[in-house]
Amino acid sequence: MRRIGDASFFRIVDRLLDPGLTRTPRTRWSIDGVEWQRERHSYAGAGHGFTVEVTTGTRAARPAWSLVVVKEYWRDGSGEGIKTLQWAHVGSGRRADVVAWLERCA
Repeated sequence: MRRIGDASFFRIVDRLLDPGLTRTPRTRWSIDGVEWQRERHSYAGAGHGFTVEVTTGTRAARPAWSLVVVKEYWRDGSGEGIKTLQWAHVGSGRRADVVAWLERCA
């Protein structure tokens, strides 16, 4: 993995976040010492709609860090997807520690 936010990063993150995606998506779960929390915000209108999903991973043990992953899903008035965006940010701790944990869990 070269950097936070590239394609290989999101492939790993999507596999790790999969345990929270059930028929009724979970809002909290734990993986290998990292506590994950998901929040979803949605809007549906006549002309467009969107869902913003914010998932935060927090590792309290040393080396401590936090990672925020944001995904946006935009739809037209009929519900067809028109754009998907995703980005990530290391909120605290060292980027190298986050990447090492992700690669170990991959």
